[in-house]
Amino acid sequence: MTVHENTMQGLQEALAYVKGDKSKGRSFLIELPDTEVEQAQILWHKILSLPDANKRQAVGYIDGLLQASNN
Repeated sequence: MTVHENTMQGLQEALAYVKGDKSKGRSFLIELPDTEVEQAQILWHKILSLPDANKRQAVGYIDGLLQASNN
């Protein structure tokens, strides 16, 4: 299958899923150690306690870091 065909198939399946065909959905599990989950929860609570402008800034930093790490 070519990249174009693969992309088109994925888009068609995504559209079918949005229209209600749940057989087109995909899922997978990622297992994390409890310590990582706890650290993420602590960080999230800290972010939520910030004023709104600072929350947006923190989320912007996180988004930027995630995008940079994917390159």
